[in-house]
Amino acid sequence: MSTIEHDEITPSEDFIKGFNEGYILAKFSREFPKTDMPNSDRSKGFAKGMMQYEVEKKLEKTMSRFSNFDYNQSKDYTKDRGLDKE
Repeated sequence: MSTIEHDEITPSEDFIKGFNEGYILAKFSREFPKTDMPNSDRSKGFAKGMMQYEVEKKLEKTMSRFSNFDYNQSKDYTKDRGLDKE
């Protein structure tokens, strides 16, 4: 059986700076104009950072729905199980 080597991609320093800036701006600024940005590592990182924040925000909202789900503890969901319906 052969093993598959996974190449790690190390982002550039400019990409990381842009990512962090985009994430922070998306977190603390509710409205950011969508403008055309130059095609550089920093601008790509900026866009990815903003997208990452939005993904995490949606995930947090979804997970909170699961944790706040109100189970009706008094209802016995298995009371009719095994009985023949007439």
